[in-house]
Amino acid sequence: MNGRLRNILLLLITILIFTGVTAACARGNSEAGQPEQVAVKDPGENAVESVVENVAANAENADSDYPPEGWVTDIREAYKLAQAGDKQILLNFTGSDWCVWCTRLREEVFDTPEFQAFVDENLVMLYLDFPNSIDLPPEQIKHNQIIAQLLGIKGYPSIWLLDSDFSPLLATGYRKGGPGGYISHLQNDRPDISPEELENFRAGFTDAIEVNIGPLN
Repeated sequence: MNGRLRNILLLLITILIFTGVTAACARGNSEAGQPEQVAVKDPGENAVESVVENVAANAENADSDYPPEGWVTDIREAYKLAQAGDKQILLNFTGSDWCVWCTRLREEVFDTPEFQAFVDENLVMLYLDFPNSIDLPPEQIKHNQIIAQLLGIKGYPSIWLLDSDFSPLLATGYRKGGPGGYISHLQNDRPDISPEELENFRAGFTDAIEVNIGPLN
């Protein structure tokens, strides 16, 4: 079996073990906010074709304040920043203009000074939005859909915490308790899975991103 194909198959198995979070806002596939199924490439294909040439540079169609300050929208940029700063990556799957619980998480946690201070020292924040009324570039939509499909996202907000090398640390969502409780949750709560399963995820997710979105380096 092709090495990359094996890695992605192991990734899918590990995600089934890793996740158990039910997000507060969910929609059917026919609704605009739900990530649609996209054609994720078999890593055995010869061509590695990027579907996101320049996500950030093509955001002119969105609101001038979009994405929120402090967030990046390209997973490759997040990876490079995390590697350079030895930081973790927080992936925020959100429905920014329709999901009530996403708004509550933003207001109660992400936008607070306490959490912002934590971010500055520890996190790269990746914004993966599935809005109804914001006109995102097609490349950004596909980028977000691919990552959501790889991680089995079904509802919002869904939060994934990855280490700088894409090793999985936590899958979660909205939680009460404000910024202090959420920071403690991100720092201390970890899934009960084996080192082998963690490595399976890291290798499979890395291969899937490079095949379906583009090289990380």
